[in-house]
Amino acid sequence: MPRFLDVEHRRALRLENAYVPVCCLPQNTPVPNTTIDSLALVDIEIADGFVTGIFATGVRPIYSDAHSGIVNMRHGMVLPTFVDLHTHIDKAQTGERSRNIDGTLSGADRSTASDAEFWNQEDVYRRMDFSLKCAYAHGTSAVRTHLINMAPKQIQLTWPCFQLLKEKWKGKVELQGVSLVVLSFFRDLEAATELANTVAAAGGIMGAAVCCAENGGDPNDDWTTCDRDRDMLLDRLLTWGIIAPGMAMHAGCLIVRCCFSAATIFTLAKERNLDLDFHVDENGNEKAKGLLYIARKTIQHGYQGRVVCGHCCSLCYQSPKDLEVTMEATREAGITVVALPLVNQWTQDRDQKGQRTPRWRGVTLLHELRSHGIPVAIASDNTRDQFYAYGDLDMLEVFNQACRMAHLDRPYQDWALTVGSVPADAMRLPQHGRIAPRLPANLVLFKGRGYSELLARPQWDRVVLRNGVPIDAEVPDYRELDTVPNERRYTADQPVLTLGPADPPSNPPRSPSSGSMTSNDAAFSKQSPLDEKDNVIAALNAKVSSAANQVMRSSSNIRIGWWVVLANSMVVVCAAVLAVRYFGSTEEQLDSVAT
Repeated sequence: MPRFLDVEHRRALRLENAYVPVCCLPQNTPVPNTTIDSLALVDIEIADGFVTGIFATGVRPIYSDAHSGIVNMRHGMVLPTFVDLHTHIDKAQTGERSRNIDGTLSGADRSTASDAEFWNQEDVYRRMDFSLKCAYAHGTSAVRTHLINMAPKQIQLTWPCFQLLKEKWKGKVELQGVSLVVLSFFRDLEAATELANTVAAAGGIMGAAVCCAENGGDPNDDWTTCDRDRDMLLDRLLTWGIIAPGMAMHAGCLIVRCCFSAATIFTLAKERNLDLDFHVDENGNEKAKGLLYIARKTIQHGYQGRVVCGHCCSLCYQSPKDLEVTMEATREAGITVVALPLVNQWTQDRDQKGQRTPRWRGVTLLHELRSHGIPVAIASDNTRDQFYAYGDLDMLEVFNQACRMAHLDRPYQDWALTVGSVPADAMRLPQHGRIAPRLPANLVLFKGRGYSELLARPQWDRVVLRNGVPIDAEVPDYRELDTVPNERRYTADQPVLTLGPADPPSNPPRSPSSGSMTSNDAAFSKQSPLDEKDNVIAALNAKVSSAANQVMRSSSNIRIGWWVVLANSMVVVCAAVLAVRYFGSTEEQLDSVAT
């Protein structure tokens, strides 16, 4: 597609008469006059791939260097390349081959699960690469993607593809990866630890969905709310393994295995020095207060400035008192909140039968969050998958729609930072999302003269400069993805996910009325119902078996004295307390654990 102006590849460039948001410039930039929308008319000098100077238009003399090129922007806008903080490129471009029939979150989970039959390394790599081509062509220089990791198959597919693509796109798109599981996943110590090690080895970020189902916040949501053990899963977990049959005897005393294990997301992240990124409160339920829980744990663990929380839709339904408490905790925790306007307006408050118009927009409280001093970003989220049927990883489109849906336009002020320096700071990328001397000249040039023109049209003729050089990238053709027969891609008959013999058993998603897990990434998941005491007791013993055996072997030569009797009693009491925590305090259940 023809660009709106020709920019030659030269060692030095001067962009004249360009409108730039004041918030995207260094604070000491001399801009005597700005528009009502806080735009400054400036000249930007570039040499050897870096910005060398920014001056108010007309202040600097005209270039006389024959090797320099002068580009008259004619008041067109210039923005720094975009930073997309929250995406899902591992499942992007699957929405038509496994369609979400009713457009709901629960429908998205079911159709995502049905798409599993197509997932292999070639398929995942192709779609992720396709997504990065789109982002790069639109002018994005950094992308963070969440990767579904609820089952071994997903972990084995997504992280190798992520690492290959991170290397392939190095220097073009800075790629970051986040493991995405539901909070209840961390009940499995072995699986959680193994996942954390995989994430650390790949240089990734730990993540989880908290209070993120359609019924998130309700005690019946045992996948993402985990009301009974949420504090332990986020913070610390004490696991007791008790020998029942064949207990060893020595000096007339019971020998009891006990092991303290930290199987929580904060602990696992801290041990490996990993940042955290959560899906939180993706619903319209007043009871969903995942953001508050996470903020308090962030402060408790001293993890300020290292946590991102996405969605946070339920803030719209909090009482003023609860909202103030949550906002203050979030500010103190240094959490960056990322809003996903395109996806949330598509899924939130949707009628399954398509007979009722939605009453709210699903967007979190951007104005209120920012007024409390909380960093706020805006991101693409899903693209052409089961959670959003559209999108192209075009951050101008995302910003455009956010301005309309969340009323960011009267005035625009510094909202441009939500797709630039704010997400860049959350990703620890100080050279991205900014225009400043000594920084790489990564810029997007637009024909639109001000926000009204910029956001009125798609700006398909934009010019992207990377290191001062115009790129010739085009968005890829969707035909690159035609690897599934048309009759399958567009059929309304969705197959049921069938797990292979090597996969763990999985409970199928339930209907919303029965408390389904409808977080953005619950497909391919497994679940152990805690209301079955035998399963839990067996799991508790299994989790500590290896560590306990090591303890027993190391202490086999030690004479056991009367202190074991005391320790023995303490173990039984603590086991009973644990049983009460999981099951309630019926005599039969206590007897089961104490035995």
